[in-house]
Amino acid sequence: MLARKMRGKVVRATERGWDGVEVEGYRPGAAVGVERHTIVGSRKSDPAQPGPGLELRYFELQPGAVSRLEKHEHEHYVIVRCGLGYAVIGESVREIGASDVIYVAPLELHQFVNRADEPLGFFCIVDACRDISQEPSEEDLTRLAASPAGAIARPGAVPPPLRR
Repeated sequence: MLARKMRGKVVRATERGWDGVEVEGYRPGAAVGVERHTIVGSRKSDPAQPGPGLELRYFELQPGAVSRLEKHEHEHYVIVRCGLGYAVIGESVREIGASDVIYVAPLELHQFVNRADEPLGFFCIVDACRDISQEPSEEDLTRLAASPAGAIARPGAVPPPLRR
């Protein structure tokens, strides 16, 4: 059976997100001040499955909120839309703001931290067919705590991913 090819489309922005895109959190019952909007694509278990090969998501972190401290085998790209924050990548930390682009390499520990009194919003581009996020190891946490990023990172602030 041939996979049906997805056709191009335009997803219109609205005041609160995008037309037809449901606002999600990291997972049901995990209220941590983070919204996720999956704008185009979805996670796939096999690249031959129909649909886009990439997934475009938008995350919005409320003041004081952080993304999950995690690592994974896939690389991803982040483009900041609005707000001010920190990008913790490995043992380094950088201030980030609107229009900044962040590359996260495979198996690089990372977290995004809102450092302002307004939302921090960013787009995240990943392969649709990818691995599940991994929690940091004790060794990762020890290296992080001894680094400049250790003062900014917040391990455990967001529940770990659900296993499929």
